[in-house]
Amino acid sequence: MKNDNNNKPKLYHGRKPVTRREFLASGAIPMMSYMIPAGLMTTFAKAGIAQAQELCKIGESAKFPPIVNINANGGWWVAGNNIFLTEGRELLPSYGRNGLGSAANLVSQIVKTGHFKNQPPFYSGSGFLAGVQTGLVANSAQAALAKTNFVSMPLQSQNDSDTNKLAPFYLLQKAGLSGKILPNLGTTDNGIGISNASAFGMSPAPLIVNNVDNIVNALGVADRLAQLNQVQKTNLFKASQAMSVSQARKLASLTGGSLLDRLLGQANADNTKLIENPSGLDLDPINNAAFSAVWGLNNNTPKNSADYVNASMIYNAINGNCGAVGIEVGGCDYHGSTLAQTIAKDNEIGTLTGKILQSFHAMGSPGFIVINTDGSVGAPPSDIPGTDPTADRGDSSGIYMMYYDPTDVVQAPDSQVGHMKNDPDAEAADDKFLVGGNAEIATAAVFANFLSAAGKMNLWTSIPETNRTFDSLQLEKILKFHGKAG
Repeated sequence: MKNDNNNKPKLYHGRKPVTRREFLASGAIPMMSYMIPAGLMTTFAKAGIAQAQELCKIGESAKFPPIVNINANGGWWVAGNNIFLTEGRELLPSYGRNGLGSAANLVSQIVKTGHFKNQPPFYSGSGFLAGVQTGLVANSAQAALAKTNFVSMPLQSQNDSDTNKLAPFYLLQKAGLSGKILPNLGTTDNGIGISNASAFGMSPAPLIVNNVDNIVNALGVADRLAQLNQVQKTNLFKASQAMSVSQARKLASLTGGSLLDRLLGQANADNTKLIENPSGLDLDPINNAAFSAVWGLNNNTPKNSADYVNASMIYNAINGNCGAVGIEVGGCDYHGSTLAQTIAKDNEIGTLTGKILQSFHAMGSPGFIVINTDGSVGAPPSDIPGTDPTADRGDSSGIYMMYYDPTDVVQAPDSQVGHMKNDPDAEAADDKFLVGGNAEIATAAVFANFLSAAGKMNLWTSIPETNRTFDSLQLEKILKFHGKAG
């Protein structure tokens, strides 16, 4: 390369520069040539913005509502909170194996009003439902829940196993959900973000967050480029920005890989703005008083506390900075514990859910929550509701979905996908139904309901993995969130 009178780098005429000396001689980065070691462009590609996965995300997240996947690791009491119904949406004769007693004794313990918009049936002793109420700010709790529809999905899944294909992130990525500057965020460092297997394929690994500084630091120039000062970092990005598109792409092909192409090509302007003013990015929830109040954050809150970590991920999802969010809740393999201990853990899951819903409400953003788990728990058969769980019971597992719509347009009059077996002794999800016996197919149903709630069902046919999973008649059976225009 050489510089013309306007100091704009031109493509080198003759043999392409490949060594440090040749790059410097060509004048590509004259201001700081003395600071850049060999392998400049490889380092540049690895060290830039949002280094967890791809540089400079050009995401479509603004077109999607944020989606949060909570994984209750260990098999939580799914069927002991929301009451799973038959195909005709009636009570089973008994829920004794699920700890809720006979239908005759349970019927007086069912609550429908005072919580979610579409009034799904819940057990009055539900720790989850109580937790949702706890997680909501009192003066707006009813307003948030009044615009939140809840749908459950009975499912048979493997107990205490990370092989259940319940993680939806591959499908979300195929649909185009990605962050503007960050990849997906997660809390489990296994390449997925939560302790479940990925459905249909593997998405790019998420940025693992255990401290709010993980998010901020992911946007810095790292490795050997970190020795540059702020002016030098800005100038370096401006040098690449001055290249023409063809020059940038030729250089990218020379030094290898799509990341460098993204860096030197279409994302240059965003890089320059980001490096010039990193403090201008809205990454830390502590800067938003209304949002911080939901999570009880203040300047003294430890940055590695669960509330600060979860709030940071949700905040960046709402703002479109990141892709999907995965949150792990451990300790849900609680069979052998007392009912009080079971309810306490369910309350923890519900409280987290309530705070997320309240976050959507505080920011005026739509949002989708999916809660899944590996298996479930059961109890000795009894006619009395509320017995201690004693064993794993994966055949009565399930998934919860919630969608908050600030416009209050989306409706879900039927609060259940699938049903329980028509067998008075089974008390189990019907594995003969489309989604009842296969975690991966159930995840496709979650994905379809997310698209439907977001008004994006037009994307369904463009994704081969899901398009061949359900035909149009089957989609009618599993889609429960309706109301948005496509």
